[in-house]
Amino acid sequence: MAERQHAGDYRILSFDVYSHRHQEKINIAQHVDELEIYENINNPYLTGTFSMKDDMRFYDGVGINGTEVIEITLESPENPANTILRRFSIVKITSTAKAADNIEVLEIKIAENSLFNNNLMQINKVYSGTPDIIVAKILKDNLNLDVDLPLVKPYQKSLKVVIPYMTPFDAALWVCSMMSTRLGLPYFLFATLNDVPESPEVPKGVNIQLKSLEEMLRNPAWNKNSPYRFSASYNQATSTLASDNNMFNVGAYSGFNKENVFSLMASGSTAGLHSITDATTGQLIDYHFDVDTLFKSLSDMEIIDTDHEPVFHSKYDFNGKPMNEYNTFNSHIIVSNQTYNGISNIYEETSTGAYRLHACKNALQNMIMKSSINIRVPGIMFMTGYNASIGRQIDFIYPANNTNIRSQSTVSDEDTVDRMRSGTYVIYTARHHFNNTQHNVDMSCVKLGNRKVRG
Repeated sequence: MAERQHAGDYRILSFDVYSHRHQEKINIAQHVDELEIYENINNPYLTGTFSMKDDMRFYDGVGINGTEVIEITLESPENPANTILRRFSIVKITSTAKAADNIEVLEIKIAENSLFNNNLMQINKVYSGTPDIIVAKILKDNLNLDVDLPLVKPYQKSLKVVIPYMTPFDAALWVCSMMSTRLGLPYFLFATLNDVPESPEVPKGVNIQLKSLEEMLRNPAWNKNSPYRFSASYNQATSTLASDNNMFNVGAYSGFNKENVFSLMASGSTAGLHSITDATTGQLIDYHFDVDTLFKSLSDMEIIDTDHEPVFHSKYDFNGKPMNEYNTFNSHIIVSNQTYNGISNIYEETSTGAYRLHACKNALQNMIMKSSINIRVPGIMFMTGYNASIGRQIDFIYPANNTNIRSQSTVSDEDTVDRMRSGTYVIYTARHHFNNTQHNVDMSCVKLGNRKVRG
């Protein structure tokens, strides 16, 4: 095992370009200055950019036209056996600039080969089955992609779906958007940089995940024994690994989209009136949704940890009336149930409760962004075959804004930790930044619960 010098040490084993004009691959690893790879819980593919110094006639010699294949292999000195291999296609050259008479700096946008293949295809086909199996069939049949299926199965049972000339990814994401658990938690279809399949029968190399928010929240934080900690005095760029604790130091922190209650009200995430008209029977069904009832169910089922309280409640009274009793959002849909002789289509449900799940799902997709944060961490845990990936939970500690701590004779956890910013988060997006020496990860993280005040 090679000795680790920094928490973000990594190696590029290969950076090979396959051009239509050349019979052999072109190795440009020594010319790449920076590489960024992006993971997003809403995207079943990876994207990225890299910059390079072109002093070998790469641009005109290869004849870049946006279809070249790039094969990148990465490894961590910590675990050389766990290599990461991903294949991308060049999408475009975003900028060029002369660094010298014979040297040009290129910035190149890339995307996984699956996205390139996806954009060449249109599906016009009928699929039947449970929605998770339909998603897997779409991606396997059209892009030859295997999907790591969810352990928590969707509430929706047998469906018949007509795909009306959509790309495979658009079709799969469309079906995924209709899925929810029995408590109304949404599903996400996404790609990961590292392979973290839940099922042992899923082979290594499967980086497409189909997971519910419920499954993500029930999965304990993988760093529970070593939480990430923010310190304004910590310099990630210069710190060495005198202690392995440096692997869990946060180099930068920012909050975003914080406490936007107006937006939550307008989207119906706090409360709303929903109406359904069945064109077949003429029946009109109304139901009221409120977020307090939803969060109580999640707490009762311990999806929100018992040490945490929901990120939002409606205890605030306006004109003597709780916020959750106001219908700040109204919706009405018309359906025609049982069009397919006992098999529901994607817009049909068989009970008011099933329709209610859609309101819960939409509310939770907005609520998880209420207390979102951005943090920068060393990339080592994302490279060693650990469960570090988007869709996984982390523990994060943020220090309280309390300058009187040192003057107190006894100091409690409540005095030193900001309970609103600290807690257990789901990694929502990840930007992997590789430069000549270090691998850092900028993560956006979301949660549904805040640490309770202990009294």
